[in-house]
Amino acid sequence: MEAPEINFEEAFSPQELELRRNEPLSEWTTFRIGGPARFFLIPRTSSAFARLQFFLLEHQLLSRTFLLGGGSNLLVSDHGLPIVVHPSLDSELSLIPFADFLDAWIPSSVRVPAIARRISEMGYTGFEFLTTIPGEMGGAIVQNAGCYGQEIRDTIVEIAVISKGRLSLLSSADADFSYRSSIFKHDPDLWIAGARFRLLPGDPARIASRIDENREKRISSQPRNRRSAGSVFKNPDGHSAWSLIDSVGLRGTSQGGAQISPEHANFIVNTGNASADDVFALLDLVRRTVKERTGITLEREVVLAGPFPEIQ
Repeated sequence: MEAPEINFEEAFSPQELELRRNEPLSEWTTFRIGGPARFFLIPRTSSAFARLQFFLLEHQLLSRTFLLGGGSNLLVSDHGLPIVVHPSLDSELSLIPFADFLDAWIPSSVRVPAIARRISEMGYTGFEFLTTIPGEMGGAIVQNAGCYGQEIRDTIVEIAVISKGRLSLLSSADADFSYRSSIFKHDPDLWIAGARFRLLPGDPARIASRIDENREKRISSQPRNRRSAGSVFKNPDGHSAWSLIDSVGLRGTSQGGAQISPEHANFIVNTGNASADDVFALLDLVRRTVKERTGITLEREVVLAGPFPEIQ
């Protein structure tokens, strides 16, 4: 069902909110896949972000609204979405050095690799692993992004959360972080405006070395085709998802314009003209085949947005 016509221009100034209609979401996802958003809304401040949520709640549209970050780890339906909110709050970034730590307030819209490199170059440690992770900070927090033995929860202090149109602070402990998950992943009505991190000083040479090592690992193990959403399944306890997929002979399998990467079996890549249905068909094939042949049920890491068939 389409979103009704709502006059956002009457409620928000152009400085607070940019409105686009029928925006192609393929331009906003790392898969380069997705139908149009009937309303594509870009709040420019945290206060406008909170007011927008309240506005949508008042008009009974919040349940039909999708909050979009950097577009990684995401598969958007070919049918598109009625309402998409994509915050742009970068002007609220604050990096304050103290005697023995860096206090970093990072808005949800800040690009993760860029801020991770900037903080690392300032001589603070804890963000080296994030230099290899695409997307924006809000999505990284939702997913509790991590690799190479580190996770985002390791340095996070508190999160600015919008709920029912009100902005408040949530402690790291209350965010219920776990492997590739958090409270935000299970409650889409909790919107992240930003978060405070505490980074400790480190040896610049060691920080640079770790970044180089992580980059080399990423280059050597992941697809050169960048039109992907990252790892599509979580690693089950005691197993790696890629090895399970490889063991059942699915590496390199194609469906339309989508392919299980020959370089890393836990990646699905868009070879140029893939549809969301192509990718979804491969996700379903992988899940069914691994379950039938190994008895292990793989859990999706990639998020589905919009209408898709039910997976049995």
